[in-house]
Parts: sequence; C-alpha cells; structure tokens
Amino acid sequence: MVVLEDFTKLRIGRDIPMEGPVLRCPRCGRPGVEQPSRFNGPIYVHAQTSEIFGDGMRTEPQDCCSLPRP
Repeated sequence: MVVLEDFTKLRIGRDIPMEGPVLRCPRCGRPGVEQPSRFNGPIYVHAQTSEIFGDGMRTEPQDCCSLPRP
C-alpha cells in the first residue's frame, strides 16, 4: 500500500510524529518538513510517499526544495 503525505495542506507549526514540525520553506514559502540530506544541505519535503513492506517501510520525497549548505 502506497500513501501520499502532502505537508502543504497542513498548518505551520503542526508537529508530525516521526517527521518533525511543519515549517515554512525558505526557498518557496510553502509548508514543509525539514529533513537532512546525504548529498547537499537540508531539504524541505512538501509531499512524500510511504510504502510498507514486510521488513520495513520506504519513504521517498515526491516534492521538495533543496537548500545550500550554510
């Protein structure tokens, strides 16, 4: 089962369990959840898909903005 989570429809400041607070993206101004990135600076995820498998769960950003490292 695949679930789409759209953080742009949530109010700023709402705390999402296991994700963190919904914040305003400094790049585009839309609501999103800040997450670290292995490749660059942090990213603000605006929408993501989650899929549950027998041995765990995979989550992938579908709509996000990357920010340069400070």
